[in-house]
Parts: sequence; structure tokens; C-alpha cells
Amino acid sequence: MEQTGYISIIIKGKTAGGNLSPKDIDISETREILTDVETLLFPTKTEKDERPKVTYEVQEGSVKNVFYIPLAKAIMFSALMTEVGNQGNVELLDQKAALIIDKWQRKSYATGRQYIINSSVSENKSLITINTESQFISPQSDWVDTSLYLYGKIFEEGGLSRINLHILTDRYGKLPVKATEDQLTVGENKLFKIYGLWVKGKQNITTGQLKDLELIDYLKHEPEYEELAMQKLIKKASSNWNAIKNKDKWLADIRGGEIE
Repeated sequence: MEQTGYISIIIKGKTAGGNLSPKDIDISETREILTDVETLLFPTKTEKDERPKVTYEVQEGSVKNVFYIPLAKAIMFSALMTEVGNQGNVELLDQKAALIIDKWQRKSYATGRQYIINSSVSENKSLITINTESQFISPQSDWVDTSLYLYGKIFEEGGLSRINLHILTDRYGKLPVKATEDQLTVGENKLFKIYGLWVKGKQNITTGQLKDLELIDYLKHEPEYEELAMQKLIKKASSNWNAIKNKDKWLADIRGGEIE
């Protein structure tokens, strides 16, 4: 039979009635802590899909959330958290796990609560103590999710293992865009034609650089529409011009001087 260990998340704080206790915690906060700990223990999709059974109870001692897991997992988790605690930052953690610690740190700053992570491997010494003095803040990425429109000439299509197209834009230069086979083959031939692309991907907030682009849909570039819009502007401007009686004086006023 597999040996069982545990990890615990102890939440300490003050309320109007004294010290924080389990009866002060709303069910929505309990649900949130359960989800957070699952992510902390199993941050990747594969780990979460293949995770072992995890059972839970809450105990007195402020609010002591205890999660029972296989002993081997408790040992590995304890070793990782010990190193995180020694370094005083979350750089060793998977991004999703780091964001959980980051969230508890920010809650500590806002509420004054402490979050103490412990385990059956080291019952008498906390692995991590998150309080108003600690700085377990996740490094912020310069890359953010985005969706945007690109306009330019599609100059390459294809690929076997990675199907994509390449578009030449004035603003971003040459960009590869991931697409499906249907997107490349259904409808008219788009190669060497000017198109608009509605894409999603990541953009660097510092440099504006784009990466990991995926095609959502095409927006066909219609030069005749732009020409029509330009003609309307010219017509409107012509009407305004004709309404000016003394054009020489108007031009001189615009230039800031008198007519010679």
C-alpha cells in the first residue's frame, strides 16, 4: 500500500472577534484555496490529468488546510518549496505555480494575513512563510496575449508538420502565421495577394514584437473601397473650398501672414 504524506497551508490573521479560524472562511474562499493548491501541486496539464487522489480536511490552528497526498509527492514538493524559501523568490517554479504564490503574497500585502506552507516531511519547520515582509512576487513577462489585424501580401503558404502562411507587412515586416489546411485551401487562391488577417498571439509590450501568431480569419483587402472613401473626402473638401469667397486671404490667414 502506498504511503501517505501531507502538505498544509496555514492561514493566520486577525478578525474583529480575534484570531482567524475556520468559521471565518467563506465557502468561496475554501473553493479557491482548493483550486490554488491543486495548481501548486500539479501546475501542468499533464500532471493534473495524471495526478493521484488528493484528500482534504481543515483543522484548527488559525486555518490549517491539510492535503493528503502520496508520500513521494510530499517529499518532492517539500524539497522544491524548501529551495524556494531559501532563495526568497519563485523563479524555480512553473509559471502557474509561481502565480499562486504570487497571489498569496499580494493578499498578504493587502490583508496582513500570513500563508505558511508546511508538510509531513518537515512538521516542525515551515517550508515557506508568506507575510508582509516577504517578496514572493512572480516576475512579470514582457509578453502578453493579443489579437490584432495585419495587412500585407501573403508570399508563402504550406508546411507539413507545421502548416502556416507568411505575410509581408509594412509595420512588422515578414511574419509567419500558423493556419489550418482548410484555411489555406478553401476559397480562392490567396498567394501573392494583399489580404488582411485577423490573428491571435503574443506581443512584447516593450518592443511591440509579435510571436506565436495563429490565423483566426481572413479580411480581404479591397482597394476599391479605399478609393471610394478617398473620392468622398475629396468631394467633401471641394465643397468646403468652393464655399470660401476670398481664397487668397484665407490661405494667407492659414499661413499666418498677409497677402503681398
